[in-house]
Amino acid sequence: MAYITKFFKGGDAVFIVSQCIGVIAAALLLLSFQQRTHRRIVVMQAFSGFLFAVQYFMLGAFEGMTGNIVGMARAVAYSFRGKSKFADSRACPVVFACLAAIGGAITYSSPVSLLPTLAMAISSFVMWSPKTQKLRALTLPTSLMWLIYNIICRSYSGTATEICCEISIIIGLIRFRSKRPNKQKVVEAKENG
Repeated sequence: MAYITKFFKGGDAVFIVSQCIGVIAAALLLLSFQQRTHRRIVVMQAFSGFLFAVQYFMLGAFEGMTGNIVGMARAVAYSFRGKSKFADSRACPVVFACLAAIGGAITYSSPVSLLPTLAMAISSFVMWSPKTQKLRALTLPTSLMWLIYNIICRSYSGTATEICCEISIIIGLIRFRSKRPNKQKVVEAKENG
């Protein structure tokens, strides 16, 4: 009983709250891969990124926090594809990859720090693609980098998220595969035009 009391009174309460925030962020991220349009995917990922940034801050995992702040800003910018010259320009993913690298350099503490930095830099180009199937498929390797980082940082909700994320991506790839090409092309044409 003393352990349970200590658990809720001490720093362990912060850990529990951080994991709860991570569960909400995870739900948003996982649901994003089941969305039909590029805009819905990136907007849901922006909200998820904000909550994960809060979680990593609470865990003292500042590389993950910085990466998620960049990811949140990037998702908001990318949601304006087709409506903004900056979001449509090839410079846009380069800017966010550079911001991820700068954030990673500022918060660097060990080689593990490179995982979220590299994942965010790569995903800056992946998320910029308006093709939702390509976005899903190319998210798999960056998800693996986050999985490893989350295990090391003790983000259990983040670890579970990445496992579920990979499953959700695969389901999305199967669900929206080319068996209904005309409907998917119409949806993507509406997004881009």
